[in-house]
Amino acid sequence: MKLIQKKHYWKVIPRLAEILFVLGLVGGISFRILIFLRPLGEDIVTMVWYIGIISYIIFFYFRIIIETHRKEICSNEGLFDRLKANKLNDEDSKIIFDVLQSQCRSKIRYNYMIWFGLSVLSLIAALFFV
Repeated sequence: MKLIQKKHYWKVIPRLAEILFVLGLVGGISFRILIFLRPLGEDIVTMVWYIGIISYIIFFYFRIIIETHRKEICSNEGLFDRLKANKLNDEDSKIIFDVLQSQCRSKIRYNYMIWFGLSVLSLIAALFFV
């Protein structure tokens, strides 16, 4: 099975890893400081909540795409066999093999999908009910 060639965001968007890191931090910090912002007024709390939820939506969207691409690598038939047959030294081959095998077993993509979905639902609920 050959991987479909497509543009990946991390090749198109400069410094995407750093952007995602900051978005994840902004989202996480936003939700954790809400309780401390209550004395400043409901408008501040609402604004910080929206900043946090939108940051999370963007973060989880890109993480799902990245993890999906990584999972596609695992479906490449015979990849592990070809890797074992390469002329890398034993330690190099074992490290690469272990990393790929670990990635293929990872379920983190589902975690990102759940958090993305919950974030979108929260945003929609807030827009209609708050």
